[in-house]
Amino acid sequence: MSDIKNIVINHSNQQVPVGFWYHFSAASGVDLDAFKDPEIIDRTVSGTQKLVDSLAPDFVKLMSDGLFNYQFNYQKNSEHRTIYDALAPITDDHPWLKQTATLIAKQRAVIGKRKCFYNIFSPTTLLKWALVKQENGQHDKANADKTLATEILKNPDAIKQALQVMTQDVIKQVQTAIRAGADGIYYSTQVIQDQRLDQDDFEKFVADTDHQVLQAANKLSDVNILHICGNGGARNNVHWFQTYEAAIINWATDIESVSLREGKRIFPNKTVLGGFGNTKYDLLYQGTKADIQQYVHTLIQETGRDHLIIGANCTVPRDIDLNRLRWVSEAAQQKKVKA
Repeated sequence: MSDIKNIVINHSNQQVPVGFWYHFSAASGVDLDAFKDPEIIDRTVSGTQKLVDSLAPDFVKLMSDGLFNYQFNYQKNSEHRTIYDALAPITDDHPWLKQTATLIAKQRAVIGKRKCFYNIFSPTTLLKWALVKQENGQHDKANADKTLATEILKNPDAIKQALQVMTQDVIKQVQTAIRAGADGIYYSTQVIQDQRLDQDDFEKFVADTDHQVLQAANKLSDVNILHICGNGGARNNVHWFQTYEAAIINWATDIESVSLREGKRIFPNKTVLGGFGNTKYDLLYQGTKADIQQYVHTLIQETGRDHLIIGANCTVPRDIDLNRLRWVSEAAQQKKVKA
């Protein structure tokens, strides 16, 4: 098992680590609610244990299924016309934070001494999901970015104010996660997917709060992962994230046409993570063992062993044959691979 922290901090390149993860519930993660269905926590823990027992991974991403969604809190005696009006920070003993600590402690107990990173979503992502939550608890994710962009254009100051409050609470979640046993965070963010907004809007309504969260995370851990989420084909100008401070950077290499090798130039002195597409149409899911392992060899040769972790754009399909993930690890460990 590779020591991820040693690889990142001390630039060790003896073995290229590998990491893949997937959701343990059939439903979309954003539609799950562990407060209404506490068994989600147990399924996530048992799924984590199965993954570790089956793959013996170099490190583990701790999934937060059932706890994706932000718990809004409002100022006393206030009236709010929208979900984001008159927000007040949650308390340090809020159930969302307590459940986070409980989940991580249980996950930590089944993964052994492996390094682990807890899944944290950006304040902007949490807000856009909340804007499209329906009465039945499901989320109209297809319209989430459009809805948020419209609100930004109509009420920019109110959105900024709401995001600042939410940022305080996401920082509390980060602190809770690391104190509960996570070695760092896996921070998921992305560009708002709406052409009405530009890079300046990205800086104001995404990057500003992202920097605050990562700064807080970096005070507690020197190894945190930035996940520039391209799931579902979302587009992100990778260069917009150059100023983000995280030890490890993960993005959708195929969607953005930015290779891991190019990523090392964009993010100097950072470790790059990824290389594989994560859908049922991609090599990892459909390819032969020979093709997958040759691709691993090519990734290592082109990118170089140092500051490299092989993984996917995002979560891989729930029903993927775990042997496929083993093939990647086997290929990464083969001594004949030179870089």
